[in-house]
Amino acid sequence: MKVIGLTGGIGTGKSTAAEYLQSKGFAVIDADQIGRDMTADGSPLLAVLDELFGPAGPYGREGMEILSAPGVLDRKAMASLVFSDDEVRYKFNEIMHTAIIDEIKKKLSVYEREGKTYVLIDAPLLFEAGVDTLCDQVVLITASLEKRIERVVSRDHMTREEIISRIKSQMDDRKKAALSDFVVDNSGSLDDLYVELDKVLDALK
Repeated sequence: MKVIGLTGGIGTGKSTAAEYLQSKGFAVIDADQIGRDMTADGSPLLAVLDELFGPAGPYGREGMEILSAPGVLDRKAMASLVFSDDEVRYKFNEIMHTAIIDEIKKKLSVYEREGKTYVLIDAPLLFEAGVDTLCDQVVLITASLEKRIERVVSRDHMTREEIISRIKSQMDDRKKAALSDFVVDNSGSLDDLYVELDKVLDALK
Protein backbone atom coordinates (compact mmCIF):
# COMPACT_ATOMS: atom_id res chain seq x y z
CA MET A 1 0.00 0.00 0.00
CA LYS A 2 1.34 3.42 -0.98
CA VAL A 3 0.35 6.41 1.15
CA ILE A 4 0.35 9.80 -0.57
CA GLY A 5 0.04 13.05 1.37
CA LEU A 6 -1.85 15.92 -0.26
CA THR A 7 -1.49 19.40 1.16
CA GLY A 8 -2.02 23.03 0.25
CA GLY A 9 -3.09 26.22 1.96
CA ILE A 10 -6.45 27.95 1.93
CA GLY A 11 -7.70 28.75 -1.56
CA THR A 12 -5.20 26.59 -3.46
CA GLY A 13 -7.82 24.09 -4.60
CA LYS A 14 -6.50 21.17 -2.58
CA SER A 15 -9.99 19.73 -2.01
CA THR A 16 -10.67 19.79 -5.76
CA ALA A 17 -7.42 17.91 -6.32
CA ALA A 18 -8.41 15.36 -3.67
CA GLU A 19 -11.77 14.77 -5.37
CA TYR A 20 -10.03 14.18 -8.70
CA LEU A 21 -7.55 11.71 -7.21
CA GLN A 22 -10.39 9.91 -5.47
CA SER A 23 -12.12 9.56 -8.85
CA LYS A 24 -8.92 7.91 -10.07
CA GLY A 25 -9.16 5.17 -7.44
CA PHE A 26 -7.47 6.61 -4.36
CA ALA A 27 -8.95 5.82 -0.97
CA VAL A 28 -9.08 9.20 0.79
CA ILE A 29 -8.55 10.11 4.43
CA ASP A 30 -9.73 13.68 5.02
CA ALA A 31 -7.91 15.15 8.04
CA ASP A 32 -10.20 18.19 8.14
CA GLN A 33 -13.27 15.97 8.23
CA ILE A 34 -11.76 13.96 11.07
CA GLY A 35 -11.23 17.23 12.94
CA ARG A 36 -14.84 18.30 12.30
CA ASP A 37 -16.13 14.93 13.49
CA MET A 38 -14.07 15.22 16.66
CA THR A 39 -15.60 18.63 17.39
CA ALA A 40 -19.16 17.68 16.40
CA ASP A 41 -22.04 18.40 18.78
CA GLY A 42 -21.74 16.34 21.93
CA SER A 43 -18.14 15.28 21.37
CA PRO A 44 -16.22 14.69 24.63
CA LEU A 45 -13.33 16.73 23.19
CA LEU A 46 -15.45 19.91 23.44
CA ALA A 47 -15.27 19.85 27.25
CA VAL A 48 -11.47 19.77 27.01
CA LEU A 49 -11.45 22.67 24.54
CA ASP A 50 -13.82 24.73 26.68
CA GLU A 51 -11.68 24.17 29.76
CA LEU A 52 -8.62 25.47 27.94
CA PHE A 53 -10.02 28.03 25.49
CA GLY A 54 -13.27 29.13 27.13
CA PRO A 55 -13.44 32.53 28.89
CA ALA A 56 -12.19 31.01 32.17
CA GLY A 57 -9.44 28.93 30.55
CA PRO A 58 -5.71 29.72 30.43
CA TYR A 59 -5.87 30.27 26.66
CA GLY A 60 -9.31 31.90 26.57
CA ARG A 61 -10.40 35.49 26.21
CA GLU A 62 -12.54 37.15 28.85
CA GLY A 63 -16.18 37.25 27.83
CA MET A 64 -15.61 35.11 24.73
CA GLU A 65 -17.50 31.82 24.77
CA ILE A 66 -16.34 29.10 22.36
CA LEU A 67 -19.48 27.01 22.97
CA SER A 68 -22.73 28.45 21.62
CA ALA A 69 -24.61 25.98 23.85
CA PRO A 70 -23.55 23.08 26.09
CA GLY A 71 -21.77 20.56 23.88
CA VAL A 72 -21.95 22.76 20.76
CA LEU A 73 -18.80 24.40 19.40
CA ASP A 74 -19.05 27.95 18.06
CA ARG A 75 -16.64 27.39 15.17
CA LYS A 76 -16.46 31.05 14.19
CA ALA A 77 -15.52 32.08 17.73
CA MET A 78 -12.96 29.28 17.99
CA ALA A 79 -11.40 30.29 14.67
CA SER A 80 -11.29 33.94 15.70
CA LEU A 81 -9.46 32.99 18.89
CA VAL A 82 -7.04 30.57 17.22
CA PHE A 83 -6.05 32.83 14.33
CA SER A 84 -5.51 35.91 16.49
CA ASP A 85 -2.89 34.48 18.86
CA ASP A 86 0.13 32.31 18.03
CA GLU A 87 0.28 30.72 21.50
CA VAL A 88 -3.41 29.81 21.41
CA ARG A 89 -3.07 28.39 17.89
CA TYR A 90 -0.06 26.29 18.92
CA LYS A 91 -1.89 24.76 21.88
CA PHE A 92 -5.09 24.16 19.90
CA ASN A 93 -3.15 22.50 17.08
CA GLU A 94 -1.21 20.37 19.55
CA ILE A 95 -4.45 18.93 20.92
CA MET A 96 -6.18 18.48 17.58
CA HIS A 97 -3.17 17.13 15.69
CA THR A 98 -2.50 14.42 18.25
CA ALA A 99 -6.12 13.24 18.09
CA ILE A 100 -6.28 13.44 14.29
CA ILE A 101 -3.04 11.50 13.75
CA ASP A 102 -4.29 8.71 16.01
CA GLU A 103 -7.46 8.46 13.92
CA ILE A 104 -5.51 8.55 10.63
CA LYS A 105 -3.37 5.64 11.82
CA LYS A 106 -6.52 3.64 12.59
CA LYS A 107 -7.92 4.31 9.12
CA LEU A 108 -4.62 3.38 7.46
CA SER A 109 -4.65 0.05 9.30
CA VAL A 110 -8.16 -0.64 8.01
CA TYR A 111 -7.21 0.22 4.41
CA GLU A 112 -4.13 -1.96 4.62
CA ARG A 113 -6.20 -4.92 5.79
CA GLU A 114 -8.61 -4.24 2.91
CA GLY A 115 -5.73 -4.39 0.45
CA LYS A 116 -5.92 -0.84 -0.87
CA THR A 117 -3.18 0.08 -3.35
CA TYR A 118 -3.19 3.87 -2.99
CA VAL A 119 -4.36 5.92 -0.01
CA LEU A 120 -4.46 9.71 -0.05
CA ILE A 121 -4.18 11.68 3.19
CA ASP A 122 -5.76 15.07 2.51
CA ALA A 123 -4.37 17.43 5.16
CA PRO A 124 -3.89 21.22 4.88
CA LEU A 125 -1.48 21.14 7.84
CA LEU A 126 0.30 17.98 6.71
CA PHE A 127 3.80 19.16 7.66
CA GLU A 128 2.80 21.27 10.66
CA ALA A 129 0.94 18.31 12.20
CA GLY A 130 3.64 15.77 11.37
CA VAL A 131 1.27 13.77 9.15
CA ASP A 132 3.98 13.68 6.46
CA THR A 133 5.78 11.05 8.56
CA LEU A 134 2.94 8.64 7.67
CA CYS A 135 3.35 9.26 3.92
CA ASP A 136 5.54 7.67 1.26
CA GLN A 137 5.34 10.77 -0.94
CA VAL A 138 3.79 14.23 -0.73
CA VAL A 139 1.95 16.34 -3.31
CA LEU A 140 1.70 20.09 -2.68
CA ILE A 141 -0.99 22.19 -4.38
CA THR A 142 -0.11 25.88 -4.75
CA ALA A 143 -1.66 28.94 -6.40
CA SER A 144 -0.92 32.63 -6.72
CA LEU A 145 -1.93 34.83 -3.81
CA GLU A 146 -4.53 36.73 -5.85
CA LYS A 147 -6.10 33.52 -7.16
CA ARG A 148 -6.33 32.15 -3.62
CA ILE A 149 -7.96 35.33 -2.32
CA GLU A 150 -10.39 35.37 -5.26
CA ARG A 151 -11.48 31.76 -4.59
CA VAL A 152 -11.95 32.17 -0.85
CA VAL A 153 -13.83 35.48 -1.14
CA SER A 154 -16.34 33.89 -3.52
CA ARG A 155 -16.62 30.68 -1.48
CA ASP A 156 -16.50 31.78 2.17
CA HIS A 157 -17.25 35.52 1.92
CA MET A 158 -14.23 36.33 4.08
CA THR A 159 -12.51 39.70 3.81
CA ARG A 160 -9.17 40.07 2.06
CA GLU A 161 -7.53 40.86 5.41
CA GLU A 162 -8.96 37.72 7.05
CA ILE A 163 -7.73 35.54 4.18
CA ILE A 164 -4.22 36.99 4.24
CA SER A 165 -4.12 36.48 8.02
CA ARG A 166 -5.03 32.80 7.52
CA ILE A 167 -2.38 32.38 4.82
CA LYS A 168 0.31 34.00 6.99
CA SER A 169 -0.59 31.67 9.88
CA GLN A 170 0.30 28.63 7.74
CA MET A 171 3.72 27.38 6.72
CA ASP A 172 5.23 29.26 3.78
CA ASP A 173 4.73 27.50 0.44
CA ARG A 174 8.46 27.66 -0.30
CA LYS A 175 9.17 25.62 2.82
CA LYS A 176 6.41 23.16 1.93
CA ALA A 177 7.74 22.83 -1.63
CA ALA A 178 11.20 21.94 -0.34
CA LEU A 179 9.64 19.09 1.68
CA SER A 180 7.33 17.84 -1.10
CA ASP A 181 7.92 15.31 -3.86
CA PHE A 182 5.51 16.98 -6.31
CA VAL A 183 4.40 20.61 -6.57
CA VAL A 184 1.29 21.41 -8.64
CA ASP A 185 0.50 25.05 -9.47
CA ASN A 186 -3.29 25.47 -9.54
CA SER A 187 -3.43 29.11 -10.61
CA GLY A 188 -5.04 28.22 -13.94
CA SER A 189 -8.18 26.42 -15.06
CA LEU A 190 -9.70 23.19 -13.78
CA ASP A 191 -8.51 21.40 -16.91
CA ASP A 192 -4.97 22.67 -16.27
CA LEU A 193 -5.13 21.19 -12.76
CA TYR A 194 -6.28 17.82 -14.07
CA VAL A 195 -3.45 17.73 -16.63
CA GLU A 196 -0.88 18.39 -13.90
CA LEU A 197 -2.42 15.79 -11.58
CA ASP A 198 -2.33 13.22 -14.38
CA LYS A 199 1.41 13.86 -14.65
CA VAL A 200 1.75 13.17 -10.93
CA LEU A 201 -0.28 9.96 -11.30
CA ASP A 202 1.99 8.78 -14.11
CA ALA A 203 5.05 9.46 -11.95
CA LEU A 204 3.54 7.62 -8.97
CA LYS A 205 2.84 4.56 -11.10
